[in-house]
Amino acid sequence: MSAEVEPQDEQGEQGEQVDRAYLAALHETALGLSEQGGAGGLLERIVTWAGQVVGTPHGYICLIEPGAREMVLRVGIGAYADLVGLRMLKGEGLSGRVWETGAPLAVPDYSRWEGRVQRFADDVFRAVLGVPLSSGGMVTGVIGLSRTEPGRTFDDDEVEQVSRFAELASVALDNARLYAATQQELAERRRAEVQLRAAERRFRTLVEQIPAMVYSEDLPDEDFPEGRMYTSPQIETMFGFKPEEARDKSLWKRRLHPDDRERVLVEDARVDATGEPFRIEYRILHKDGHSIWVRDEAVLVLDDDGTPLFWQGIIVDISESKRALEREREVTQRLRALDKMKNTFLDAVSHELRTPLAAIVGIGITLEQKGDSLATQDRNDLYTRLVVNARKLNRLLDDLLDLDRLTHGIVTPKRRPTDVAALAKRIAEDWGLLSDRQPQVVAEPVTVSIDPAKVERIVENLLSNAARHTPPETPVWVRVERSPNGDGVLLAVEDAGAGIPEELRDSVFEPFRQGPDAPPYAPGVGIGLTLVARFAELHGGKAWVEERPGGGSSFRVLIPEAPQEG
Repeated sequence: MSAEVEPQDEQGEQGEQVDRAYLAALHETALGLSEQGGAGGLLERIVTWAGQVVGTPHGYICLIEPGAREMVLRVGIGAYADLVGLRMLKGEGLSGRVWETGAPLAVPDYSRWEGRVQRFADDVFRAVLGVPLSSGGMVTGVIGLSRTEPGRTFDDDEVEQVSRFAELASVALDNARLYAATQQELAERRRAEVQLRAAERRFRTLVEQIPAMVYSEDLPDEDFPEGRMYTSPQIETMFGFKPEEARDKSLWKRRLHPDDRERVLVEDARVDATGEPFRIEYRILHKDGHSIWVRDEAVLVLDDDGTPLFWQGIIVDISESKRALEREREVTQRLRALDKMKNTFLDAVSHELRTPLAAIVGIGITLEQKGDSLATQDRNDLYTRLVVNARKLNRLLDDLLDLDRLTHGIVTPKRRPTDVAALAKRIAEDWGLLSDRQPQVVAEPVTVSIDPAKVERIVENLLSNAARHTPPETPVWVRVERSPNGDGVLLAVEDAGAGIPEELRDSVFEPFRQGPDAPPYAPGVGIGLTLVARFAELHGGKAWVEERPGGGSSFRVLIPEAPQEG
């Protein structure tokens, strides 16, 4: 089962890694929009995140100089770190071609591409990808990534992923340029404000499209003692509430899962007091009542003087990841249970084989060495014990073989009309002689078409089960009667023992189960009742256990009538 789950788990993990990288870039870009200064450091982080998403450490960002006819490589990581400052004309190389066309371009092997720049080392770059940065419908630069290993190319999904980071870089550049323009030319304030609002609208559009809920939380005041919140429209998709319903933070507190509420509120109060980042996983209740696992991360945004302004955060639905982990835990638990069951079975089989074998070997040696000198009665007693132990050993081997055959569906019943009452009486008498416990037989004559050998095993196993799990003095009954609908026979073996708890009455018929409170006088390998149930099913019937009137257990087997075969 784990092999089937693994590919789905890997795809989910890769998708989550892409989302985490993009959300981190989006988060820092959002903060960058409220900061002053250049965008160099942010651009380097954006190209690094883009490289991580597509699996390469080599990337760059080229920018078109205002009013110039050249493009300059301003940010470089990996193999491009030494190429910072490189200049290219429009149409020259990969970046120049993207500048010229305004569209993404992926080249499978740069070293063989006719448009490559000769001053680049041909044997370094293989697959390359360039995506345009734009502002106001004009190309302002190029974000590029490359692979150095042969054979790996950039597919359409990766082009789309890098394009998302290109949009973030464009937003960051817009913000940086607007700030610079505002500082340099106060006369152009109106135009700069218009462009800034456009960039903010563009960023808002991006925020509202990502598969997560972005929020900002104002600090508490007189009007909103719990704090006022802005949430992206994804709150309705994820949690069923409209953004206007979530303006009061008290809604968030009311929707916390009862089992998580205390620890989440404690952490919320702690970070409110310290200003540390808020990072926690918890469950929140959807509007319809079902719970959703989320990862909530937020940071406190400060002004230039260090005064807290507001909290800004992202909530991501991680329910599927949690379910995958739960499935993995369940599989692990099942494997551990199976391993424990296997060890229990091997220990029990080893013990059950050793006991009769030791007796057979011991009796055989005694008869071999002293047989002629033993009294006739002693010798006959040894022969009887030898036969009993041999039968016990043969019975164990038959049980194991029958269980395997039944499991593989290679056993068919050999039905013939049989007096089940007479059969049960005979088995009960034989069992009484071997176990020194005489069961009480209450049977009415019932003749139905059955496989006598399999029904004998049913009665024998039920009697053996009663002997294993009750003290020697406990009464045991064997009952045979016609089934309630008159079409078949109902067998029952009952005892006046401690009984079986209701929650265990199904599991006792599973292989290698003897119950949690099996007493020390209960040997066996735990397949006797399994065979009872399988033999009953072989006849089209069923086996179950219920409480005996007056206390104890009543194991019952219903076998319906069927036409005689052949």
